[in-house]
Amino acid sequence: MKTVFTILVLFFVGISLFAEEPMLEATPFSQVKIGNGKAVMLEFGSASCRSCIEMDKILYKLKNKYKNANIYFINIYKDMKSARKFKVRMIPTQIFIDEKGNYIGSHIGAIKQDRLVENLKRLKIL
Repeated sequence: MKTVFTILVLFFVGISLFAEEPMLEATPFSQVKIGNGKAVMLEFGSASCRSCIEMDKILYKLKNKYKNANIYFINIYKDMKSARKFKVRMIPTQIFIDEKGNYIGSHIGAIKQDRLVENLKRLKIL
């Protein structure tokens, strides 16, 4: 009986250790408000891209810390039209838009969290 109990405990502890971190939900581009007086960051990616998943975990943490941050994850496979609109060629791609709706710039690839926070604060997204 002790062996069965020990195995069950190890099983559930192991599951919790390897559980996936939560990720930011994808938002259809049609629901993103641009040019409403707040700067926006769009993260174009997919749920199957390793770098996109890492970025998505970072964005989830930031979105929870900065509740009013206009950070959105756009799944390119569900929203190809918006990916074409912003000329996304590789994923992950971050698009930065100012409070008036003007394109500020973009970045291709993953960004370390501290550098991303620094940039988002500078752009007044956080």
